[in-house]
Amino acid sequence: MLGISEIEEACEAKGITLVIHPTIRRAVQRYAESFYLGARCFLRGETNGLFFLPLNSRGHVRLRFSKRRSPGGHPILRVDPVSPGGLDQIRRAERQRDPS
Repeated sequence: MLGISEIEEACEAKGITLVIHPTIRRAVQRYAESFYLGARCFLRGETNGLFFLPLNSRGHVRLRFSKRRSPGGHPILRVDPVSPGGLDQIRRAERQRDPS
């Protein structure tokens, strides 16, 4: 099964660093194959860069891929929620899924 580490390796092979919040990383892990396809298509310029992350509590959070440069000039692929409250929605859904 494809995981986030394989996605990071694919990005690194292209000289790109994947930047993703730890909460989003955990939530995306269950959908790593779809996420990988979305990232790959975005990097090829084939999509608008949106990924719909399903949540346990019904619904989804839209994530946006964006190409950027670090302050040092290195290329990065950044993943952020589109809506301002998206990260909090993901946190709540993850707590409900794993109440430890």
